[in-house]
Amino acid sequence: MEWTSTRAGRALRALPPLTTATAAMYGSGAVLLVAGAVWWTPGKNPRGVIAALALVAVLMFVWTLARGARFTVDEALVMTVVQLATVGCLTWTTHLMLGAFANGTILPIVGVYTIWFLRPVVGRVVLYAGALWWLVAVLHHDRPTLVPFAASMLIQTVVATEVFARVKARMDRLARTDPLTGTLNRRGITEVLARELARATRRQRPISVVVIDLDGLREVNNAHGHGAGDDLLAAVTRHWIGGVRQHDSVGRTGGDEFLIVLPETTLEQARAIVDRLEAGSPGAWSAGVAMAKPEDSAESMLERADHRLYDAKASRHGV
Repeated sequence: MEWTSTRAGRALRALPPLTTATAAMYGSGAVLLVAGAVWWTPGKNPRGVIAALALVAVLMFVWTLARGARFTVDEALVMTVVQLATVGCLTWTTHLMLGAFANGTILPIVGVYTIWFLRPVVGRVVLYAGALWWLVAVLHHDRPTLVPFAASMLIQTVVATEVFARVKARMDRLARTDPLTGTLNRRGITEVLARELARATRRQRPISVVVIDLDGLREVNNAHGHGAGDDLLAAVTRHWIGGVRQHDSVGRTGGDEFLIVLPETTLEQARAIVDRLEAGSPGAWSAGVAMAKPEDSAESMLERADHRLYDAKASRHGV
């Protein structure tokens, strides 16, 4: 039994965060609803309604776990729509005013879940539409004493959602930014390349990459210290960032290795950008350029650019 529980725990920890959070949300809701149906007393919402909601929560919980790593954002979004619609409908039909208000306490939690896991724009539309539906359902009961509390809950939902959205955006920037140079880090630039390559393939537009290796960084570190090497890295990357277009992206993939992603750029245009960046650069560097082919993946594209980088370094050093 202990081995089985340990294995189940490992399986749960291996699930993606979206699956785990969704299962936890609907699983805890199912437990509370089942308990409410089992220990129901007169004066509460009808037992049949509570039992039906419990069944829906259990089905969503089971579906999420059954899908596991295949559970998608779109599925989570549909489930959120169902959840918010149900909250509004339950509020509309209940005869318990405390229950009508209490139904809205789930909104800030759904707001945090929406911002963290769902698409920001569509998620906000779903969340705020559901919150307004709940408010309309509260007002439907024509109880003026509930209006200030309902308005307060709606404001709390908006404030919690937008504050958390700002926090998450900052966390995302920090997680994808190289602290020394201010460029994207390996994770950030890799995500940009994957996204831009998919877009270019879908729209049949050109996209190029530039793989860069900064020359002489080790020598600068050895001769003048790592502070001087850091200053060189910062100066060169500032030069690159100032010389590329607004929709281009610069990222640091290693100690002295960088990648520039150039959407809407042919091979000839990319080479012209490299020539322009080399002019006035505060440090020497070698570059390899590649443009995506129809059958390219990000890996094959980068591999081709790497080969050209090695050729450029060999030519620079007379090898």
